[in-house]
Amino acid sequence: MKVVRLTLTGVSMAFALTLVGGTALARTTEKPCPAGAIAIEPGASIQAAVDRAGDGAVFCLKNGIHRVQGIRPQARQQFIGEGHAVLNGSSLVAGFRREGRYWVAANPFQPGRQHGECLPSAPTCDWPQTLFIDDRPLLKTKSRRAVERGQFYIDYNGGKIYLADDPKGHVVEATMASFAFKGAAADVLVDNLIVEKYGNAAQDGAVDARDGTGWRIENCEVRLNSATGVSVGTGSRLRNCDVHHNGQMGVGGNGNNMIVEQNRVWSNNTSGFEPDWEAGGVKLAEGDGITFRGNHVYDNNGPGLWCDIDCRNVVYEDNLIENNRYMGIHHEISFRAVIRNNVVRHNGSSKRTWFWGADIDVAASQDVEVVGNKVTVAAGGCGIVLIDQGRRSDDGKEYKTRNNTVRGNEITFEGAPCAGGVSDTLPNDENFAIITQGNNLFDGNIYRAPRGSRPARFVWGRDVTDWDGFRRKGLEKNGQLVLF
Repeated sequence: MKVVRLTLTGVSMAFALTLVGGTALARTTEKPCPAGAIAIEPGASIQAAVDRAGDGAVFCLKNGIHRVQGIRPQARQQFIGEGHAVLNGSSLVAGFRREGRYWVAANPFQPGRQHGECLPSAPTCDWPQTLFIDDRPLLKTKSRRAVERGQFYIDYNGGKIYLADDPKGHVVEATMASFAFKGAAADVLVDNLIVEKYGNAAQDGAVDARDGTGWRIENCEVRLNSATGVSVGTGSRLRNCDVHHNGQMGVGGNGNNMIVEQNRVWSNNTSGFEPDWEAGGVKLAEGDGITFRGNHVYDNNGPGLWCDIDCRNVVYEDNLIENNRYMGIHHEISFRAVIRNNVVRHNGSSKRTWFWGADIDVAASQDVEVVGNKVTVAAGGCGIVLIDQGRRSDDGKEYKTRNNTVRGNEITFEGAPCAGGVSDTLPNDENFAIITQGNNLFDGNIYRAPRGSRPARFVWGRDVTDWDGFRRKGLEKNGQLVLF
């Protein structure tokens, strides 16, 4: 087992890839090609086969590495891997020579589209070009002088790349293709494939279904891409995939009637994108009819599950959400949702100012039911929080944090309790009293906290109080505070 350790934005991120002959084993399953499928060997053009075969064709990608393939499917086409078929968006780099303290080769990269907001400690996060040594992504620097081990610099004017690591005896790869699958075709199946090392720009997926309808992405491993691993669109179903170590985010997208279920989404945002902009585990937006079910979302540098901007009729259920550096479940400037029967624990370690960084938060959203969840809150964190800041939509209307119910949850605190509904608006704002007068309710929840942990922060509107004060405001009439 080879363990690759990255130090990024002040955080040590470790991940293990099980290597056989230099290729990481995926979550895919070894199986024969389907009867009647068009077999494609490594080295052959997949797009040429797609264009020849037409609508509804079934392709079997044979085991091995299919390099620098960018595929625009036609309607109802299916792409099925034998089990160790790898779509690799990079090219091999050779011809290194020593120049002073650097190892130098001809620059293989083309300038890519820069997009997104970076953390101050990772100013090149939005450059889609990535160099790998033995599957380890190197960090980009803005100058040649800044290059240290584990880093590289691109000199476009001089036509060179510089690195401090000796590449002799190692596999060096440079991202070239910007997507593996993309297009407006309907009812495409991508199944049992490994997709890695694509140089996609922020908010674009290496597997990108946003412009199509009814795509199914199943049983795949999607890793080590420059931005988002998988982007879903209307009618998409992402199921039983392993999505990890992508530069910006594991899963993104927008559209209606989308299902994200039974996936592992972990250790994404390795490039250091600003999580408040968009980075981390899963973020969908502007959709009606979205289901997040049975996923394990963990160790992401950002929120775990996030639906943002006019999401409606969203269900978050039976997920395990843990150790994400921002909120565990984040429902933001959106509408009707049910957050139920999830296990949510130890999230928000990097966003603990004010009442942000809760394991579950409902921000500027209405008609949300939070029920039956088991939440474990690290010391200094908050459990379940409603937040209103008087935020406005593009047409100037103000989002309302109202008609939200939090009931029947079990919340265990490892430090002082923190939960409730909080407002940060001015007295002349129409939302000034929305938390307290907007039909929001906490009741029937069980809060467990260490005996003697102080001070508790139960917040309602602008008043921060203790358990007894929270109940005097009409909340938790049937709730319990259990000290241990």
